[in-house]
Amino acid sequence: MTGTSPQRLGVVRVAITAAATTFAFYLLCWIGALLPIGPATHMYLQLFTNAEAASTTALAVGLCWSLAFGLIAGALFALFYNLFAGLDR
Repeated sequence: MTGTSPQRLGVVRVAITAAATTFAFYLLCWIGALLPIGPATHMYLQLFTNAEAASTTALAVGLCWSLAFGLIAGALFALFYNLFAGLDR
């Protein structure tokens, strides 16, 4: 133990980072749905929309919902991380 207090995560920064990550991952999966490569199921796309995987509707709706999901998930992660910081002591 070095005696330093655990660092706290910035909730907004982690939320935006997670939102950008889920946005980018959704976009990559949508592009993958356009390409006839391998036996991909595109289940990740279906988490955020019921539209046909390769449609522009799936792109627009899915990107919005994945962005919202990333914001919520990132904020919750940072909040819980900061909440449990005392367990390191």
